Amino acid sequence: MAIHQHTELTFRCPDCDGAVVFEYGSWQCEDCGHAPRHGAD
Repeated sequence: MAIHQHTELTFRCPDCDGAVVFEYGSWQCEDCGHAPRHGAD
């Protein structure tokens, strides 16, 4: 039997402290539009 655990993680923007969300295939701040770097850069 599988156990499901829902965890709520919120990533904060280093520029404006807004919420960073995963939308349209990339991470971006909802407030200022900051896109954090990732390992492929």
